[in-house]
Amino acid sequence: MPHRRSLRSPSAWGIALPARVPVAPWRATARTVAALAGPAVVEQLLNIGVDWTDAYLAGHLGTAALAAVGLGGQLLNLVAAFFGALGVGATALVARAVGARDPEAAGRITYQALEGALLLGVGGMAFALLSGPWLFAALGAEPAVRAVAMAYLQSVALSFPAMAFLFVGNAALRGAGDTLTPMRIWAVVVVTNALLAWALSGPLSPFRLGVVGLGAAAAGARTLGAALVFFRLWRGSGRLALPRQQPWVDRDLLARILRVGMPAGAEQLLLQLALLNMTGVITGLGTAAYAAHQIGLRVMSLSFLPGWGFAVAASTLTGQALGARQPEAGRRATLVAAAMALALMGTMGVALALGGPWLVDLFTEDPAVIAQGAAALRIAALIQPAMALSFVFSGALRGAGDTRYTLLVTAVSIWIVRLPVAALFAHSLGWGLPGAWLGMLADFAVRAFLFGRRFRSGAWQRIRL
Repeated sequence: MPHRRSLRSPSAWGIALPARVPVAPWRATARTVAALAGPAVVEQLLNIGVDWTDAYLAGHLGTAALAAVGLGGQLLNLVAAFFGALGVGATALVARAVGARDPEAAGRITYQALEGALLLGVGGMAFALLSGPWLFAALGAEPAVRAVAMAYLQSVALSFPAMAFLFVGNAALRGAGDTLTPMRIWAVVVVTNALLAWALSGPLSPFRLGVVGLGAAAAGARTLGAALVFFRLWRGSGRLALPRQQPWVDRDLLARILRVGMPAGAEQLLLQLALLNMTGVITGLGTAAYAAHQIGLRVMSLSFLPGWGFAVAASTLTGQALGARQPEAGRRATLVAAAMALALMGTMGVALALGGPWLVDLFTEDPAVIAQGAAALRIAALIQPAMALSFVFSGALRGAGDTRYTLLVTAVSIWIVRLPVAALFAHSLGWGLPGAWLGMLADFAVRAFLFGRRFRSGAWQRIRL
C-alpha cells in the first residue's frame, strides 16, 4: 500500500536525530523543538477554546452555572486521568519505535492503545454518572450548584469513550512526531463546540438549554474529533498508520503500554484527587471565591501553552533519541525546550500580573468574583518559571518512560506541599483565594527542582521499555 512505502522514507519521521550520525547542533535542535512545539501550543490553545466557550456562556447564565460547569469539569478531569495513562504509554512506545525506524511496531502499539481507550471510556462514563452526586456533595457545593453540575455531567458523559479515543489517538500521533494533525483536528473540535454551544445555550438561542446544551455541544464536538482521528490513522500518513490485520487483544503489547502508562495514569489520578481536595478548600471560601478560582484557572491556562508545547517536544524527541540510541540528542532537545519555555512563560506571567482584572472581567460582571480572580492571577504570574521547568523536565522523563519517578514526585509534592500550604494560607491565616494559590506556587517549585535534578542525573537514559 502506498502509505507503507512513505513510512520508510527517512524524511517522513520528523526526527532531527538520524541514527549513527552526529547529533544536530544547538541551532538546528532549536528549530526542531520549535517545529514540534508550535502546533502543540496551538492545539492546546484550541483545547482551551472549548473550556473558554463553556465558561463564557456559563458565566452569563449566572454564578451557580459557572461553578457547576467547573465542578463537572473537575470530575471529567478525574476520569481523563485514566485516558492519560494510555496516552503516555502510547507516546513513549511510539516514539521509541519511530526512533528505531520500525513503523509496523508503531502501528501495532497505536491499535492496542486505542482499543484500551474505548474500554476505559465506557468505564469512565459509568463511574462519572454513578459517583457524580456523591462527589459534588462531598466537595461541599451548595445544593443548587450540585443539581446544575449533575445536569451538565449527564449531557457530556456519554461522549467519554469518544473522548478517550481522541486523546489517545492524538498522543500516538505526537509520539510519531506529528503535532500538526492533532492541531488541525482540535481546530475542528473548537469551531464545532462553539457553534453548537451558541446554538443550544447562547443568548439568542431558541432552545435555551443552559448547561445541558453546553455539555451536549462539548460531547458532540469531541465525538467528531474522535472520528477524524480514526480516519487519519486508518488512512495512514507519512508517520503513523493503523495495521490492517491485528489481533483484537495483544496481551504482551498492551502490557508494555500499561507498564509505562499506568504510573502516569496513577500520577494524574492522584493529581486530580488532590485538585478535588483543593476544590474543597476553595468552596469553603464561598461560591464567589470558587467562581473566581475557575475563571483564574481558565485565564492562567493561556500561560500553560508554552509549557505544554515544549513538554510535548521534549517528550517526543527524548523518546525518539533513545530509540535511535542517541541519548545526548534527547538531553540537548530538552534543555533547549526548557530555555524557550522559560522565556515565553515568563513573558506571559507579566501579562497575567498586569491584565488580571480585565481578563477576569471577560467572564463575569460580579465585582467580588473579579476582585478575587485578579488577586489570584497575580500569584499565577509568580508561578510561571517553576511551571515551565516542571512541564518540560517531566515531559522529557515521561517520553523516556521514567513514569514511576514522575508519579512519586507529583504525589508527594501536591499532597504534602500544595494542599497543606493552601489550607494554611487560605483558612488558618485568612488570606482567602490568593493564599490557596500560594500552595500552587510551592507545589510547582518543588516539582521543578526534583524533575530537573532527575533529568540532570541521566537516570532516564537507562530506562528499558
